[in-house]
Amino acid sequence: MRIAVATDDGKTVRFGHFGDAEMYYIYDYKDGEFHFVEKRINDYTDEKLGIDEHNNPEKAKLIKHLLSDCQVFIGHSMGLQNRKLLEKKGIKMFPLMKKNVPIEKALEMVKSELEKI
Repeated sequence: MRIAVATDDGKTVRFGHFGDAEMYYIYDYKDGEFHFVEKRINDYTDEKLGIDEHNNPEKAKLIKHLLSDCQVFIGHSMGLQNRKLLEKKGIKMFPLMKKNVPIEKALEMVKSELEKI
């Protein structure tokens, strides 16, 4: 299973909308273990695209394409409309409504839920 974690600093989960993360850390999860795969830069933030509306469907398509091999997204928050669209496609979003969550801790926080997928 492939997981995308939204981050701005490479250390903590981004506090804010998933689609506006500076980058995504990609992990594979297998046999109860997480393995870092790569860092992907997000060229599709609101600022970089020059848009000022949340839940922009075109932006959501770009992010989905960037993370097309991921089945799980971990971030602070995501618009309900986009979450529903992802879930219809079999992608699970884990919103962590806390600030300054280290990436490793976030992965451990969702581990039990990953076993159910």
